Amino acid sequence: MTKRPRMTYPRDLPALLEESLAKLGLAERVREAEIWRIWPEVVGATLCCRAQPVRIINGTLTVAVSSAPWMQELRFMTALMKEKLNSRLGAEVVRDIVLKAGRVDEPVAEIPDENASPLPISSDQLALMAEQSALISDPETRQAFIELMQTSMASQR
Repeated sequence: MTKRPRMTYPRDLPALLEESLAKLGLAERVREAEIWRIWPEVVGATLCCRAQPVRIINGTLTVAVSSAPWMQELRFMTALMKEKLNSRLGAEVVRDIVLKAGRVDEPVAEIPDENASPLPISSDQLALMAEQSALISDPETRQAFIELMQTSMASQR
């Protein structure tokens, strides 16, 4: 049984992983999978809700589009999307984009930052809440109404 050669220096894990993937022929597949991660940043929030990548085979990216009008709009933008994707991926991974009608899932909403403090409510808003809630006789319902108004006013800012 032959011994493996002794390493002369420690190697960092990312470089070792990258080398291993290249030896296995998986480096290109990993780069292709990166498309799903960068898609919202490349196309923007509006298009991300209307079109999503489905698969990539031999450099042809298939994108599901929610409706015919959006498909027509995206036909004019495929060259730009391809250019932006390849620029972000650092190589020509996407050679062609094919659009097809399909189901587009809701993008995952970002988790709100719990540490962010809400902006204070103005005196005019407090006066409006007091005026509107004064007509409610039940104290529990009145409190729920005030909390609802506070939430509504905070989300409008």
